[in-house]
Amino acid sequence: MSEATIIRKLCSNNGSMRYDDLVAELNVGNWFSVDTSCLENSERFSIIQSNGEKRVIAKTQVRLCKAKNCLGCTNLHLCKKFLLGECPFGRGRKPCRFGHDIMSEHNAHVLQMNQLEQLNKNELCTLLLQNDNSILPPVCFDYNNGTGQYGKCEEAEGCRRLHICQQYLKGECGCSRAHDFFEPHPFRTLQDRGVPLGLMASIKDIYSNIEAMRVRTKGRPPQQQHHAGPGGARPNFGNRTDDNHGTASRAPEATRDKTEICMYFVKGSCKHGDRCFRAHSTLPYRWEVRDGQSWTALSDNESVERDYCNPDKTYSQGVEPVCFDTMTCGLRRVRRISTVSSVLQPSFVLTTDWAWYWEDEFGNWIQYATAAGGHSSASITSEDLEQKYQEDPSAVVEFTAGSQKYKLCFQDMIQTNERYATKKLVRRRPVFVSAADAQTIKTSKKAPNNRSNFKALPTHWDKAQTPDTGYKRVSLPSGTNEYNRMVALFNTTMRGFNIVSIERIQNKALWEVFQWQKDLMKKNNSGRNVVEKELFHGTDSKYVDAICHNNFDWRICGTHGTAYGKGSYFARDAKYSHSYTNLSPTRILFVCRVLVGDFTRGHTSYLRPPSKGSGDTVFYDSCVDSLLDPSIYVIFERHQVYPEYLIKYEERAESVLSPHTIRPANNKPLPVSRTTNTVRALSSARPAVPLRSSIISSRNASAAALKVRPTPASLHQSQQQTTPPGRVQPYSQSLASAAKQTAPSSDRIQGSVLKSRPTVASFLQAQQQTTPSRRVQVPAPLSSQRLTSAARIQDSLKRMQEALKRLQDRY
Repeated sequence: MSEATIIRKLCSNNGSMRYDDLVAELNVGNWFSVDTSCLENSERFSIIQSNGEKRVIAKTQVRLCKAKNCLGCTNLHLCKKFLLGECPFGRGRKPCRFGHDIMSEHNAHVLQMNQLEQLNKNELCTLLLQNDNSILPPVCFDYNNGTGQYGKCEEAEGCRRLHICQQYLKGECGCSRAHDFFEPHPFRTLQDRGVPLGLMASIKDIYSNIEAMRVRTKGRPPQQQHHAGPGGARPNFGNRTDDNHGTASRAPEATRDKTEICMYFVKGSCKHGDRCFRAHSTLPYRWEVRDGQSWTALSDNESVERDYCNPDKTYSQGVEPVCFDTMTCGLRRVRRISTVSSVLQPSFVLTTDWAWYWEDEFGNWIQYATAAGGHSSASITSEDLEQKYQEDPSAVVEFTAGSQKYKLCFQDMIQTNERYATKKLVRRRPVFVSAADAQTIKTSKKAPNNRSNFKALPTHWDKAQTPDTGYKRVSLPSGTNEYNRMVALFNTTMRGFNIVSIERIQNKALWEVFQWQKDLMKKNNSGRNVVEKELFHGTDSKYVDAICHNNFDWRICGTHGTAYGKGSYFARDAKYSHSYTNLSPTRILFVCRVLVGDFTRGHTSYLRPPSKGSGDTVFYDSCVDSLLDPSIYVIFERHQVYPEYLIKYEERAESVLSPHTIRPANNKPLPVSRTTNTVRALSSARPAVPLRSSIISSRNASAAALKVRPTPASLHQSQQQTTPPGRVQPYSQSLASAAKQTAPSSDRIQGSVLKSRPTVASFLQAQQQTTPSRRVQVPAPLSSQRLTSAARIQDSLKRMQEALKRLQDRY
């Protein structure tokens, strides 16, 4: 009797049969007993003991292929919904991207290789249901532990696993847990996974077969994991003794290579203890070094993991560094074992989150779907890439970033631009979880929900310093990638300043709302990514705490102008935002993530962005100062902003002018038509010879110098006498001619002439009297006393420039 015939008979009986019944049916019509030695093939059959009965369960290595565009594999290219019953896309205009033909060329070849070509659709469905764990939802382990309606399952009704009694699947049970697949939670869970009503009659037998094979797999001896020896005979470990332990039962544990960390032990405890086939560790990762025939844990486990999670690093720190490219420590091999990927077990805590990065032209590693470094955000996220990688580690994924199209090859870990053929390196690194993070997640009362919150946080955040409420300002160490990126962004337009510190603002509530707003805008944008930018915002230091805690609100943070709408203003250039900081030795600038989205030119009357069309249903996301080259963005919805960094800076000491006297520069006439030109002219003045008390030795010489120095009023009177109507003689020429006529011959007095000079207030007053054009009143307070140092003049000039800038924005 062939194995294919036995498999078909088992599948027609819900996947399993009593051993005696199977043998009896096989012997029907035969004179001699049928050879049943083929049932010993563990790859096709599983013989188990259940409730005192010997049963045979059908097995197969065939699975459903999960890749969308598979180039060739040994799994079936078949739609899961079609296999279970009927696919909703089978009769629609949009065809299903998975196959609906069981006997297609590829599927026929796979079925023939596995001797399954005789099975019909229902029999094949039964075989795959009890062997491919991606089709049916697994039984909830937490539900079967503890007391109460949901056991230890904290997700309760929201759990996506099956709330059914495990003991009931093994036989009879009289506990209070669910013993019927038609109860509300099991029935709804199965319906959500697409299980039709037609399969509900056999679903109990299928889950019983799955549970029986799971229990048998736990006690499977390790020889089944080795290749057959000469002659096809498998090595026998049954009578082997362990010299160290003296018992045969301990031998399999000593030889088993555990390459995955047990999720249950990381979470709290594992009921299998030392018999567990997975490694037991308090952290979701462990670094090991090859020591002879076994693997030994590294002593600096957490520090190596921290370095490995940083995509910039190829070596770990320490006395014996680990090379991450070759996975070696000196001449010894190194490996990293961890919990299963979070995309495969999203409902478990402390699974491994993997992040994907690509290297830009400056050597910076950029995580996918982020707009860091001024690059366009990719259309695919790290989670999407990890999902595709788990489905097929040899796949090639296509995506877009801005207007460019790319291909990412998992085997080579290379990203290629389809248009320019440029290639970039790609790295897959885990998200760092410290021992403190792991303890926080394990001890949380709502561990699954808490983990989802931690998962939503950026990978570069220090999660141990992220409070559940409020915010934390985390100082960035100088020299790190994150710190250098902020410095480069600041220095693009800010010269002559020193950065005192850069702090990262970690506010979990604001970040989650920002991500929610981003997803909402993406849905409203037909699934396309939303334009996100890093912009500056300058404000008074007294508003910093309120912004970090509650985000921006233009109503309480003050307004410096509403030229483009009544909202919060953000600038592309730090230099522009600098003018809105308070006058203090140390100033503060915010660097914010801003979802600018689709924008239009703003107007002072806007209370919100205008609508895109004639109706009032679709609106722009923000307003700008210029559509061609926007540098100012106005945001009306604060959820579109996340204040990410706080830069403290001060002016460099060498950039402040020394206390020298100021005189007009040669060959630079000062026009008297506008006050703004006056400010520019005064700012272009250069320091003259310093005043020293030894130059003027007497009060008489000082008095003479004061008399010699012409004032702006006298210059104006002289101009009216000597200059023809309609022409205004430049101030520098008037100053030179007046000084030539009245200057004494004494060289000592020439040094004292510069000591007396017109005040800024008197100069502006004279200028306004002679200027027929529009006068601009400068609101900044100016001292009416004569300035005695260049520092005071510079301070006044700064305040005048800032006041003029505000006037220009307002009018």
